[in-house]
Amino acid sequence: GEAVLGATIRVETIDGPVSLRVPAGSNSGSRLRLRGKGVLTARGVRGDQYVTLSVALPEEIDPELRSFVEAWSRTHPYRTRPDDQG
Repeated sequence: GEAVLGATIRVETIDGPVSLRVPAGSNSGSRLRLRGKGVLTARGVRGDQYVTLSVALPEEIDPELRSFVEAWSRTHPYRTRPDDQG
């Protein structure tokens, strides 16, 4: 739900946790930048910290979600891989 709808999550940094806004429609592998939250550079300036998203499904998919996705899939073809033929 958070990846589809967007959310604000807590992320650990070297200075402690911060809030990070995950944009709606985010996917696994997306990289988000926390400007100025990284380590000090050789010039004494703070670098950026990058967060790579990992989208995970619930352990158990409830029947309502499964039913919705099945119905949605019939009218919204979606190819998850470029080489996917169907």
